[in-house]
Amino acid sequence: MCDKDDYPRLHTLSPVPMASKLDPETARLLFDRLMQSLPDQVYFKDTEGRFICVNQAQAKFLGAKTPEEVVGKTDFDFFPRDLAEIKDADERAIVSSGKGFVGKEENSTPIGSIRRWCLTSKVPLVGPDGKIIGTFGISRDITEIKEAREALNAQNRLLRTLIEILPCRIFVKDREGRLKLTNEAYRRAFNLSSEADVVGRRLDDFVNSERVKRFAEHDREVIEKGISILNLEDYDPEHGPEHWLLVSRVPLRDADGNVEGVVGMAADITAQKEAEARALKAQQELEAKNRQIETELLLAGELQTELMASSIQSVREELDPAAPYLPQIHFHYQPSNHLAGDFFQVLPISENAFGLLICDVMGHGVKAALVTTLIRGLLVDLRADELSPAEVLGQLNARLCALLDRPPLPRFVTALYAHIDTRTGTVRVANAGHPWPLWQRGERAAQLNAEECDPALGLIPDTEYRETSRKLQKGDRLLVYTDGWIEEINASGEEYGRERMLASLAATAGLSADAVLPAMTRDLSRFAGDAIHEDDLCAVLACF
Repeated sequence: MCDKDDYPRLHTLSPVPMASKLDPETARLLFDRLMQSLPDQVYFKDTEGRFICVNQAQAKFLGAKTPEEVVGKTDFDFFPRDLAEIKDADERAIVSSGKGFVGKEENSTPIGSIRRWCLTSKVPLVGPDGKIIGTFGISRDITEIKEAREALNAQNRLLRTLIEILPCRIFVKDREGRLKLTNEAYRRAFNLSSEADVVGRRLDDFVNSERVKRFAEHDREVIEKGISILNLEDYDPEHGPEHWLLVSRVPLRDADGNVEGVVGMAADITAQKEAEARALKAQQELEAKNRQIETELLLAGELQTELMASSIQSVREELDPAAPYLPQIHFHYQPSNHLAGDFFQVLPISENAFGLLICDVMGHGVKAALVTTLIRGLLVDLRADELSPAEVLGQLNARLCALLDRPPLPRFVTALYAHIDTRTGTVRVANAGHPWPLWQRGERAAQLNAEECDPALGLIPDTEYRETSRKLQKGDRLLVYTDGWIEEINASGEEYGRERMLASLAATAGLSADAVLPAMTRDLSRFAGDAIHEDDLCAVLACF
């Protein structure tokens, strides 16, 4: 670690007095053990930058097997020349000025190594006569911390960008009603200036109206009671006649669960009520701008997935956590292209019930994705929380029969809607041309219903849909999915089929809830081999 001739010299440098009876050999033993046990890199250099003593951590970082391999060499032997010159300049400045530095974040990538970052402190090494004879340094490898910080900053920038481009109004306030964050849509709605001029001030500093006072009352209710106020319709005459918003507010909690503010979103549902006209116009525009949109499809696909995932989270927040049949919900979503026609939506009904809609729009790509957006808008109009499964499908069918009867749009949509009661474990299902759910109890898996399903949505006006129900037990699993799973084809042209899917589900009996869909996906991939997915894959698993 250190030459014997160097040790006495280093020993005398310690500013901490040693016990009067501590002999040199014992002192050396203590010093060596300290150097060996430190996880940080410790090193001593002479005035020419040559290592005179290093610990094992420093030797390993530099790619040497033992500290002895490092002694007598300089940074130019271990680092690229540009980095070595920086380190050499730092140490020469310390020797000449007598002043070191603490906590410098620096690139410390040895030759032939992946990029490494260290947090370094260096001070002058002073001899017994008080003269500077070199430098002493300690470096800590912070590569993982720095990369994590950079990844977090990148995620924050992405989140901020997403917030800014969202058409709905987003705001965050503290307990006193002061704005902490807004997006452009929010500021534009209230004619506010830039974000920097808004943060730290209350909305009533800019706008004095009864609506703003009502907003403040809702904010206080969320903060004081720690509850969410979701999907509250608000009449907005300031932006035109018959203008309505759908407003949601949720508590903003700190790491200890204490409410420190409120997060809110206001979506313009006037536009949703005009979805039919907008969808047709958007389709015409998309045909002309298809090449331009292709560059943005990846981001759109990510948002499509996030909408489905966030619907699960929204329902979790509303359900009674003590309900006996409160399920764990997991999903697998794999579009065959950037955008998909398969999607699901989990809908809040009450603290003891929720709805689950899964759809498969005919076709793929932008046209199919537009219809999924349209269906989400129609769900808001329908107020599905007040309807039975059969009524939900019946009303969706009535709207879609009129909308889809146009050549540019997909002709039909298969759909399944389930109402799940978390108090009783009862599942009520209505089916419009969709695969029936699969049900698992232990090592047994079966189809929930063997009857023929009703017609798909958008085909036959005035269709009356039927319902079926099943009482589940604790430990049961319910799987809803789109036909891409069972219609997957391998290199021999053979379909995966429902029987293989049932066997795949039954084989997961011993797995945890979060491991079921990954295991089934692997089984499907083994069957398909290198074949390209021709259809979207979508599945939602509820484990009771």
